[in-house]
Amino acid sequence: MTKTLHLSAPLGATELDQLFARQDIDALTLAAETASLPAHQLWQPHPQGALLHRSTFYQWREPWLAETLLPLAPQQLTQTGGIRHPLRPRDPTGVLYQRFIPSLERQLTLRLVDINEDGERFHRWQNDPRVAAFWEYPFGRDALDQYLAERLADPHCTPLIGCFDGVPFGYFECYWVREDRLGPYCDAGLFDQGFHCLVGELDFLGRDNTQAWLNGLSHFLFLREPRCQTLFGEPRADNTAMLKYLQWTSWQKRHEFDFPHKRAALLSCDRESFFLETRL
Repeated sequence: MTKTLHLSAPLGATELDQLFARQDIDALTLAAETASLPAHQLWQPHPQGALLHRSTFYQWREPWLAETLLPLAPQQLTQTGGIRHPLRPRDPTGVLYQRFIPSLERQLTLRLVDINEDGERFHRWQNDPRVAAFWEYPFGRDALDQYLAERLADPHCTPLIGCFDGVPFGYFECYWVREDRLGPYCDAGLFDQGFHCLVGELDFLGRDNTQAWLNGLSHFLFLREPRCQTLFGEPRADNTAMLKYLQWTSWQKRHEFDFPHKRAALLSCDRESFFLETRL
């Protein structure tokens, strides 16, 4: 059953976000006498004036995305390794997404990797035995700097650093699935995306933190490309520490399959389910 709260006056994006963060609010209505004030297509006609669904509000891109990501590139197909896919836009530098997470009372930011700023940190994370057990990249600084440089130069990849209140805690390697090695193993559309992840700081492990960054990262990927219908992941099938958190998100495990280098679990999250079910 949809739970609706009636407003007597229009609110800004921050105030609307705070209202929708409440677990019992699915939609907002606005008084008829002020219904013409919200000059945004998110509000729909309603007998009481105007109606805004939570699932619609969180697909609004402007409050959380960097301005440089707002223009959408037209679809122009190219080919990589025999795979037809859209020509991918270049990634801007700096912060690409930010949102205050009410459940944690922390600001989540996702920014593009900067080798000068993040190289030593990335080296430390990759040489942590806990991380190396799954990533298998316990290499020296020069090799890992080169790895990041290759990721930054790869048009199918967006390497990000996640921060809570400005403190870096993890690395997220986002990619376009169509031309990725995962492509042959799933039914990815032209604009569908995936990511690899690691949390390097012990203080940011646990259910609450994981749920927050996983939902935030998913939100970012759906926002940066509105034509994306499904997100995919392929962690190692024995990564139970990660897989157990799916029950608190809109992500689901489809099945297991064999990559040349590992037994993997195919994970997915579809756009409709994410925005209808996820409490950001």
